[in-house]
Amino acid sequence: MKILINALSGNGDALMFSPSIRLLREKLPDAEIDMLVMFRSVKEMYENNPFINRIYFIDFLKQSKLKSLSQIRTLKKNNYDYSINVYPSNRLEYNIVNAFLGAGKKIAKHYLHSGFSRAEFVNDILIDEIKNRHNVLQNLDLIRPILDVKDEEAGPMEIFISEKDKTKADLWITENNPDNKFVAGFHPGSSILKNHIHKRWDKKKYAELGNRLINDHNAKILLFGNEFDLNAELNSMMNGRAVIASTSDYMDSIARMKHCGIFVSNDTAFMHSAAALQIPVVAIFAYTNYRELFPWKTNHRIIRKELDCSPCFYNSPEPVKCIWRGDEEFKCMMLIETDEVYNACNELISEMK
Repeated sequence: MKILINALSGNGDALMFSPSIRLLREKLPDAEIDMLVMFRSVKEMYENNPFINRIYFIDFLKQSKLKSLSQIRTLKKNNYDYSINVYPSNRLEYNIVNAFLGAGKKIAKHYLHSGFSRAEFVNDILIDEIKNRHNVLQNLDLIRPILDVKDEEAGPMEIFISEKDKTKADLWITENNPDNKFVAGFHPGSSILKNHIHKRWDKKKYAELGNRLINDHNAKILLFGNEFDLNAELNSMMNGRAVIASTSDYMDSIARMKHCGIFVSNDTAFMHSAAALQIPVVAIFAYTNYRELFPWKTNHRIIRKELDCSPCFYNSPEPVKCIWRGDEEFKCMMLIETDEVYNACNELISEMK
């Protein structure tokens, strides 16, 4: 059997398919399981996964459509029995790619908020999206046409770090934390696509949190993410006592993250990566649905405001919008105070002792 996994979204969404990949391999040990990605960081994240045979990278965003089509035609020659659009992928383009790949059976989701223009009909098997169901389980539903699986079989998310990256990270942490202080990782950024800059908790509150953890727990703060200007500004607000941990290589960041005792993050791929590494997570949520996106199978605390309007964002190509205006716009994030996040950090730290 030949299976192609279309992980065309970002790292966080692609990572939430990892429990399903393990189940496919365990139950179909002789299957050929390949992956198609369009972000280099996703390719880096899955390169060492022992359950995948090959990863194909097509740079849909930067190269010509003609070149992309040529690469898809080459991939089509593999004659896949199944191709699966990883959840969420509620866009016309993802369904068109799945159609052009020409697998025997094309599997995708039927989204609660969709329409004829998304061309879901080009797929052979559509699995209904279920509100408030975690993304890991939504992805598990996508492999049910191939396997008999139960929800409780979905294990933790997984990232496999190479020995080379581990060794580099060990040397780096020794240089940057020679006193072996307790390490807290922060990801204060987020994607800016679809207006998701509003996922970000206030940088001044992040700085206040970092200063309190340094003063009260003698912590070393590592700053993650490719928002380098934001991280530099945040470090300045902590009097240069933090360390910028991320590089342009995603797996450099992940290997360094492995040294964190706790991780504080907005709803981002780094939050899910911390969960995959089994790091206790304080997850700060605004308008996205925490029931569907909480840190999967790791000790965590959710910090959010229970507002009548939140969560309001659903899987769609449309940018997020807020019903509030002026000083109250995106108040679901603005109302979260430093004490709430700090107390959650203290709870997780105390549970380690």
